[in-house]
Amino acid sequence: MTYDRTEQRLTELANRLVAATTGRAEQWQLDGDDVFVWTAGEGVVTVGSRDRDGEPPYELVVYNPARERVDELTSELLTDDQPAPWNDALVDLYRVARRSALRADDIVDALIEALPEANLDREAQRERSFLSRGRRSAPASATDAS
Repeated sequence: MTYDRTEQRLTELANRLVAATTGRAEQWQLDGDDVFVWTAGEGVVTVGSRDRDGEPPYELVVYNPARERVDELTSELLTDDQPAPWNDALVDLYRVARRSALRADDIVDALIEALPEANLDREAQRERSFLSRGRRSAPASATDAS
């Protein structure tokens, strides 16, 4: 199989969506089992695990505004079991779309904000570690007592 113009354009779409999503300029929604949707006035893009198990193969599907399927790109193995050049773009898109749809960054940010800031130096951290506490509270050995 050759890497034709259609696959190149869909790979470019995937890469641009990764960049826009990573920069939080675009957001995705969950659409059923392991399918994530990005909507624009010009059309809709979905990305998901084809087997709905969160693992490859991944599939990018482009729809027109009437939600008619117009194009697709799927993870593949080419001749000699070599991964298709677009597989990495689909993996990256799936991961950022999932994080966006599940609002992972918002949740992590909120959890960080809910905790006090940790400005401890290395020595203070070592003193507070469980191992240090355990060593300080351990009873003296028989050889120490003699």
